[in-house]
Amino acid sequence: MKHRGLVCERMLLLFIASYPLLRLVERAECFSITGNSIPRRPVVQQQLQLQHATNTLAVGGSISFINNHNDRARRKYNSKLHPAAFRLNSVSDTDTDTSISVNSSASGMGLGDEMESSLVIDEEGEDGSIVCARGICVVADDEAPELCRIDYDNDEDLNCVPNDNAVEPGLSFAFLWPRVLLLICSVLYGTNFPLGRLMNDSLPASAATSARMLLASVALSPFLFQLKPELRWTAMLCGSFTALGYVSQSIALVDTPAATVSFLGALVVIVCPALAVLVNKKKMGFSDAPQTWISASLCLIGVGLLELGGDSGFGFGDVGWGDFWSVLQAVGFGTSFFITERMMAKEPTQALPITAVQCAMSAAIASAWSVLDGIQAFDGLFSFGPHGAWLLDENVASSFTLPGLFLNIDFRAVAGAAAFTGFITTAANRVGETIALGKLSSSEASVLLATEPLWAAIFANYLIGEQLGFWDAIGGALIVVACVATALEPEWLREKLGIEYRESK
Repeated sequence: MKHRGLVCERMLLLFIASYPLLRLVERAECFSITGNSIPRRPVVQQQLQLQHATNTLAVGGSISFINNHNDRARRKYNSKLHPAAFRLNSVSDTDTDTSISVNSSASGMGLGDEMESSLVIDEEGEDGSIVCARGICVVADDEAPELCRIDYDNDEDLNCVPNDNAVEPGLSFAFLWPRVLLLICSVLYGTNFPLGRLMNDSLPASAATSARMLLASVALSPFLFQLKPELRWTAMLCGSFTALGYVSQSIALVDTPAATVSFLGALVVIVCPALAVLVNKKKMGFSDAPQTWISASLCLIGVGLLELGGDSGFGFGDVGWGDFWSVLQAVGFGTSFFITERMMAKEPTQALPITAVQCAMSAAIASAWSVLDGIQAFDGLFSFGPHGAWLLDENVASSFTLPGLFLNIDFRAVAGAAAFTGFITTAANRVGETIALGKLSSSEASVLLATEPLWAAIFANYLIGEQLGFWDAIGGALIVVACVATALEPEWLREKLGIEYRESK
């Protein structure tokens, strides 16, 4: 009876906490995404000849190609314009992607060898191009396969065009290294699940999570000082949902196979579109986003096989609370992706500062959970595992917390796992992901990152001896395919499926 009472109390707390958080998400100043990435819409660049711009520059005027109502950060640069043709790529005052060409010469403008002018350009980068995948947006590299910008006139989708300066596909180092780097990041992300299970075998889940996130926060702390002040509250809100994902994941790993937790975490492919509909009232019919419906269907079938196709046959006998926490993990991370990608798309230079805030918030919340767990607050409401009031035992507490975890020789393996998941798979991995992402297309990055559950299953087998059953393997494979399907182009799917589609204005 006491156990049932704890379960009810926990569910009530989750319900009370989720409502105001959902309202905050609705108020967050961001934009919608589909699947794990912002919808992409191909566009054709326009060429405009602006004679009046030349006249404005001739009298030392200031020209801004940034739409004021977007309220984007701007920086002023002084440039010397020599008597030669020059070209500016920017967002026009109608928010369409426009390449603006201005030809000037000393004789035509009546100036000397050079002139001074003041140009306002977008702080996102030279042309404002970005790449987004699974909750991260960064400034696109000059040699990225495609260049994308936000289209504020079309549900704030991404307008993408091929990049003429992209690296040629092949076996060259320039083409391969960012793809290999991102694949390594996906492999390392997969190790989090078996290592989390390994840590939970020796430590309380709260202590393991707080140690990991504290170490990651220390590694990323220099980026905290680079966060723009106007992003602080939204970044903290996003960090709260990130913490929900990490805490739920750690609780699930107490008694649920690591591979199962990883596969169920892929339900973000359903969470993100659902938030786009609920929060942004985005159109998400089958003709609008066929890739989302295909992905969601495959994911739900995969989850059904994973959950119901146990060793004892089809049924609910193998479904437990660990599965609930695994799904809640997807809700936390999915909501975090939803908010983060919206922030980073407008401020792609802030990817690492926002990540640093997410880790700091996760560390703070996990530490608070650790205290409540360690003192058995509210009759053990926040405790998961057999460790009891471990924080009240000085000897035990010194071994379960930092820095004592690294000083106790009996916990060397656990300390190594905490350091690896904190410094490498959380902090360094995000830096590597940010570097690689700017050199890839969104679809390439999404496919590479979609392999994470597969690596989790492989490492779970190798490190802790977990075995996947037949239906587990089939369900997990369908979930991975669902993650890959989010990267499919809706235009291509409509053509292949014969879907009539007329875009609404």
